[in-house]
This record gives sequence, C-alpha cells and structure tokens, in this order.
Amino acid sequence: MNVLVTGGSGFIGSHIVDKLIEQGYMVRVFDKQKPLREDVEWFKGDLLNENAALEACKDIEFIYHLAAIADVNIALSNPALCMQVNEIGTLNLLNAASAMEVERVLLASTTWVYGKIEGEVDESTPIPPPDHIYTKTKIGQEHLLIAWHEQTRLPYTILRYDIPYGPRMRANMAMAIFVRKAMKKEPITIFGDGNQGRCFIYVEDLAKGSVAALQPSACNQVFNIAGNEFVTVNKIVEVLQESFRDIKVEHTPPRPHDFKGVVVNIEKARQLLDWEPKTAFKEGLKKLIEYTRSQKI
Repeated sequence: MNVLVTGGSGFIGSHIVDKLIEQGYMVRVFDKQKPLREDVEWFKGDLLNENAALEACKDIEFIYHLAAIADVNIALSNPALCMQVNEIGTLNLLNAASAMEVERVLLASTTWVYGKIEGEVDESTPIPPPDHIYTKTKIGQEHLLIAWHEQTRLPYTILRYDIPYGPRMRANMAMAIFVRKAMKKEPITIFGDGNQGRCFIYVEDLAKGSVAALQPSACNQVFNIAGNEFVTVNKIVEVLQESFRDIKVEHTPPRPHDFKGVVVNIEKARQLLDWEPKTAFKEGLKKLIEYTRSQKI
C-alpha cells in the first residue's frame, strides 16, 4: 500500500513515517526538506503549487496531511502565510487527492480547536469560535475535509493531537526548553501558579495512534489522540528534578490569555482503533532527556 505523508520530514511526520515503514507500507514524503530516512521516496515540493500536489498524489492510496505552519509564533507574525499554507494548501491537496482517486485523507489537527473550554472534552464537544489565527486555520482544515467529503465523497479522518513531545521536537517547544534549561542549570520560568497543563503525548504513541487510524473503522471519523495524564507545568518540573539536582524555578505573573488546560477524552480511539498511549509521562520525559543529551544540545 502506497502512503503519502505531507510534512513527513518534520517532528510528528517523521515519526509517522517510521511507524508506517515498520508496518510494511511504501511511503512517499512530500516536503521541502529531505526526509530523515533513505528508504522512502522524497517528492520535494510545496503544497501551494497545485501541479506539485497533483504529482505527489499519483499512485497513492492514503494521505497523511501534516504539512502546515505549526509554530504559533509564526502564525501570529505572518497570519497570511499561515492561512495560505494551512487552508489553501489543504484545498490544493484535496483537489489533487480527488483527481488521483486517493482512498482517504487523514488530517493532523489539534486539540487547540477546543479553545479554552474547561473540564473535559471529547469529539462531540462543540467547537467554539477561535481565539488564535493558528486555531482558526486548523478549524478551517477540518471544515474543508468535511465539506469536500460532502461534495466529492472523498473519505477522511481527522486526528486531533494534543501537545506531542519526544525526540526531534522543535527547540522552541516548552518541553524542549525546560529540558535544555535544566541541563544548563538555568532557571525555568513558571507563569502563574504552575497548575496549567495539557494531556501531553509521547510522539511515538501519537504515531502509533495515527497509523491505527488507517483501519476502516476510522473512515469519516474524528479522533482525539492524547496522553492518559493531565500533566501540569509543576509536574514537569517535579519529574525533571528526578534527573537534575537543584533546578532553579522563577515564578512570574500569569500571561494574558493563558488558560489552565483541558482533559482530553480518548475513549473513542480506544474503542474504534484499539489504541491508547503506552508511555507514561515520567518515562517519556526521561527518553526526551536521554535524546537531548545525545544531541549535545
């Protein structure tokens, strides 16, 4: 089976590529950057180029769509680029997928779409109006897949990822920053009381959940892919202290628009995909520490 992974050279995409190869799939990566592996086909291109998208989809059965502006800081500084890549790029891909008779498109979305809802969310939770340009584009991607299915019958799967962490993560992501500061004995800044958190998910668990979504049971469905634990910022520091002595912490006032976080229900993925994360947060963070040390960062 031939699978295309847009953004397959990035943090999440590269791990999905790894799991697909392990499962015996033939993988083509559509990305501007060279893939991390040599045993995949690399189609170098840009989603904003309609012809490139069309060529990338030739002889493909399933598409994982991860190529996007995923850095929220870039989204804020260049909203036009974020809109173009995330929404127009997705539209180009859907058009190409239909033209090449692809069997299904699986979208990497985000639990950011739930906004600042408090308590617990599942896939049936109503999506509030976005309060961030990045969130607006991710909701837009979801709407495009659903609307395109209604018009063309192209099947889809939407995967709402909570915050991933692990090897190859971007250096400007909070978990990576915390680990590097602990290694360098620099103070870690905690905004507010530190009880804000997320259902962080170890990236290999996320990749396995993504591959599980190739099952027919995932067709035209939305799934939360998140960790089992709601982990606060204080908990991150507490676990880091098991690996590093005398971690310095600086407390500052809460930032405007910060929110406590939400518990993400993953029962639907357990039931329909027979998937759940296997890596406890403490174990995953220690793996990230080991990886960071190996990179001599």
